[in-house]
Amino acid sequence: MDIPGPGEIWALGGDAARRGDWCARLAFAEDNADFTAYLCFAQHAAEAQQTGWPQARYYEDGGRTVAEFLAYDEVYEINPFEVDATLPESRRTFKARQDRIVRLLGLGELLSRQVIALSNGETRRTLLARALAKGPKVLVLDDPAAGLDGERREKLKAILSALAARGIAIVMAYRHPDELPPGVTKWLKITQTGKLRQITAPKSWGQTPRNPGTDPGGIIPNGARNAGTAPRNSEGRPCGKPGKGRGPAPAVVEINGLELAYGRRRLFRDFSWTVREGERWILRGPNGSGKTTLFALISGDSPRAYAADIRVFGIARSTGTELAKVRRRLGMVSPEMQAYLGRSPLELLDAALKGRPALLLLDEPFMNLEPDAARGAAKRISAYLQAHPRTAAIMICHRTDEIPSGFDHVLALGR
Repeated sequence: MDIPGPGEIWALGGDAARRGDWCARLAFAEDNADFTAYLCFAQHAAEAQQTGWPQARYYEDGGRTVAEFLAYDEVYEINPFEVDATLPESRRTFKARQDRIVRLLGLGELLSRQVIALSNGETRRTLLARALAKGPKVLVLDDPAAGLDGERREKLKAILSALAARGIAIVMAYRHPDELPPGVTKWLKITQTGKLRQITAPKSWGQTPRNPGTDPGGIIPNGARNAGTAPRNSEGRPCGKPGKGRGPAPAVVEINGLELAYGRRRLFRDFSWTVREGERWILRGPNGSGKTTLFALISGDSPRAYAADIRVFGIARSTGTELAKVRRRLGMVSPEMQAYLGRSPLELLDAALKGRPALLLLDEPFMNLEPDAARGAAKRISAYLQAHPRTAAIMICHRTDEIPSGFDHVLALGR
C-alpha cells in the first residue's frame, strides 16, 4: 500500500465508513505498522468504555491521569515482569520527545487530570500526543478536528504543518476542507464502491467558512442573543417573550449561584442561568470550559448536581429525588453516548426525538456525520422544534455553520 513521502500531506475525503477503514488498513499494514501512528474516534470510544459506565468521568475515582497515559511503560506496553526485556529506546530519549509534544499540544495543564474526566476536545489532543509518542514517520489521522473548538482547530492545522516541516508524513481523513492544514500535496477520495482515486482540491479549501465557529468570537446565526460571556460569572436572564397579559414562560432549567471546582481548576463561580419553555440556546466556549459538565448537572449524571441549587422542570436535586421523573422528559445526544453505547448520531437523535422530550440536550450531535448528513439532521431538529414550540433546547456546537435554524439565545462560557 502506497504511503506519503517525508513531509507530504495527503487529504482523504469521500465515504466515511470506507475512508476510516482505509486509514486503519494503511496504519496497521504489516509493512507500515512499525513506523506509523494512528488516531481515530474508535480509540476515544475504547478509552471511554474501559470505565464501563458513562457517569464514571464525574466520580473522581482515581483513574489514569494524562501523565500516566502518556508514560513510557504505558505507550510501549512494557511488561514489568519480563526479565531482560529489550527496550525500544532509552527513557531519556522518550522523555525529551514527550516533553516537546506536551509543549506543542499545550497539554501541561492536563497532565494531572484523569483521562476519563477530559472534555471531548481535550481527549482528542491527548490521543494525538499518544500517537506522536513513539516518533512515527507517518501519522494517519481520521477526522482529528472533530470536537475541537475553533481556536484549537486552527492550532491543530499549525501543529500538523510544523510536523510536516520536520519530515513527518501525514494522511488526514477529513469532513470539512477548512479543517485541513496548508500544504496538502495530494487529494484523494474514496468512492462508495471502495475505490481510491486522486482528485483536485475542493473549491472551498483554503476559504474561511461563512460561520467558522471560532470560540468565543464566532458569529451565531439567526440573530441570537448573547446572555453572558464572563468566564467565571456567566449569567443568562430570561429572554422569552411573554404573551399578552401573561408573565414569562415556565422555567425548565434553573441554576442559582453554582460553585464548581475540581482541585485548583474552577469551572463555575456564582453562576446563574434560567432556560424557559420554548427557548433554544447555543452553549459556547472553548474545550474544557465546562459545557458538557453543565449538561451533566442538568441531566443528573454528575453527583455534584445534588450539592447545588439546580431545578429541572421545577424539581430540585436532593437525596431521595426520583431521577427518572426528570430523565424521562429529556432527549439527549452526545459524543459520550456514541462512545459508550456504540450508536451513531442519527440513531441517538431518533431515540431522543421519539420520546417527545420537553428538554432537548444536544452535545455536538453531528460529530462523525458527513456534512450532507449533518445538514439533514439539523433540518430534522429544526422541524421538530417548530412542530413542538414548547420544547426547550440547548445545543453545544463548535461549528456555527452546523447550527439548526431557530436557536436564538447564546450562553458563552470561558476558561
